[in-house]
Amino acid sequence: MNKDKIRNWLNLIFMIGAVIGVIWYLTKDKTVGTYIILLSMCFKIAESSLRMIK
Repeated sequence: MNKDKIRNWLNLIFMIGAVIGVIWYLTKDKTVGTYIILLSMCFKIAESSLRMIK
């Protein structure tokens, strides 16, 4: 796999996780929603790191 495909997958995981986290935060438990969003941000940081290495 090349870096662009990996970056696209990491970005997709981030976007899906962020949407799920916001929905969870607004409808259910705020603490769990925050953790989901923070976990999603880890994928975004990894994607951004790959972009900077390029």
